[in-house]
Amino acid sequence: MQNEYDGIIVGAGHNGMILQAYLARAGLKVIAVERHVELGGGLDAHENPRAPGYWHNVHSNNHRGVSDLAWYKDLELERMGQQYIRLPVSVAMILRDGASLIWYNTENEKTAASFGKFSARDARTFLEVQREYAAMGGQVFAREVYDAPLPLEEKIALLERSDAGRRYLKWRPLSIRQAVEALFESEQVRSIITFLSVIRGFEMNEPGFGHLVPASIALGVNTQMSRGTSHRLAHSLNKAVLKAGGEIHESSAAVRIIVERGEAKGVELEDGRKLYARHFVASSINPQQTFLELVGRERIDPAFASKVEKFAYSVTTPLYTVHVALRERPRYRRAEALDADVGRAWYIILGIESMADIQDTYDDCHAGRIPRRPSLIGAAPGQHDPTQAPPGGATAFMWQIAPGRLASEAGGPERWDRIRHEFLETLIGFWSEYAPNLPRAIVDKFGITPFDVERHLPNMYGGDWMVGEMSERQYLHNRPFPECSGYRTPIKGLYLCGSSCHPGGNITGAPGYNSAKVIARDLGIEPWWKPHDVRELWRAMAEDRGG
Repeated sequence: MQNEYDGIIVGAGHNGMILQAYLARAGLKVIAVERHVELGGGLDAHENPRAPGYWHNVHSNNHRGVSDLAWYKDLELERMGQQYIRLPVSVAMILRDGASLIWYNTENEKTAASFGKFSARDARTFLEVQREYAAMGGQVFAREVYDAPLPLEEKIALLERSDAGRRYLKWRPLSIRQAVEALFESEQVRSIITFLSVIRGFEMNEPGFGHLVPASIALGVNTQMSRGTSHRLAHSLNKAVLKAGGEIHESSAAVRIIVERGEAKGVELEDGRKLYARHFVASSINPQQTFLELVGRERIDPAFASKVEKFAYSVTTPLYTVHVALRERPRYRRAEALDADVGRAWYIILGIESMADIQDTYDDCHAGRIPRRPSLIGAAPGQHDPTQAPPGGATAFMWQIAPGRLASEAGGPERWDRIRHEFLETLIGFWSEYAPNLPRAIVDKFGITPFDVERHLPNMYGGDWMVGEMSERQYLHNRPFPECSGYRTPIKGLYLCGSSCHPGGNITGAPGYNSAKVIARDLGIEPWWKPHDVRELWRAMAEDRGG
């Protein structure tokens, strides 16, 4: 049959395309259907129609360590034209008085020296954590990301047998805040480490995430950007899929997953076409869309439907984003006069002076309020990549954590449409206090609200780009719920492969990579690539006395 395939993937974001490329190269006939005219989901980028030559990355920007990942190398993305630019100065957090903390990409001693301006003890601690937790970060945390999560009891039993594992277990019960405060004494050092942890989608006071602090320090910020905009990665993945023999149909929204006698058999599209799957259907969209809308509540167990309904979305990952096209890059005059490396930094953090500033922002978001005081993090991609702006110019953005679902008394989510311009001016005014050249450098400006994100990418409910709250009840073996934590679902032949799965959002490719291994093994296909087995790695680590 012309419309019959070995497998069908719903959604051609980066995870869906990674899954498809692996399985197509394994010899399967696989098609992906994508509702948008463009592929890539959160890899979206646009040329500014009012300022030609300026390109804005409207979702993802920093592709942390992507060029070092297995799927990037396996799929030979550099041969597909993909290039990454590594940024030697990762982050500068600028304080009101012009002082700054700078986190370098690989130069740990320089990072420690910057932190040492605020606390000599914290500088020493930073270097000690770098050294002492390298094995924990690389062999436990990073390995766990790129495999299906183990049941908790089995995981604990394995990790208790190695030094790196015991270090992980020591910190995991704590919250990010508790871990940071146990390690560091300076408010400024605590704040930069905490903010960089929570901006990745984690709650600062949620137990069960303390291990992220030493792991993140040990692994580094590892900033890099996709040359030619983030969307270039989507193009490269598309080329990898097509080279492997896969098909992608754009502007093809799925409206139903066809289930017969408890087994996924195909997908019906908005235009009435039906595609049939011999072996599997994989969904990269969120659980409510997958099970309640596409499969249909009537076709799933009521108890399971209740779990799907209760899958929660974060109120602290949604972002209001300021985008500007500039005649010149932002110049942080006072801060750069004190340390010229501020002007070379990728991420700039403004408005964070203490842990209380972060807590206030999170309290506002949980209450459904617009944050009372700005706390910004952003970058100037056009400064570091000349393909994204005209000669001499730059593009830049700033993220403000903000609730996607405003409280009803605040006007509900639709209020974002009424206040977007007012909030844009507020944030640009605040930004300009640190970069006084900004107002006269602006060629064009616009804001993207959390509600805009949801309308464009309904998968990201409320603008939650993690596609699901990162709480202990939705983390690792519980993500999105225990029945689906290994990418399989209660419906035979139906799999999940998106950011609602382990390990969550960000441009990691992990859900797509991990689900490829699971589906291949279920179909009796020996992977052509070399996925690791976290069980075997942790057993070997336990047998290594140096582990």
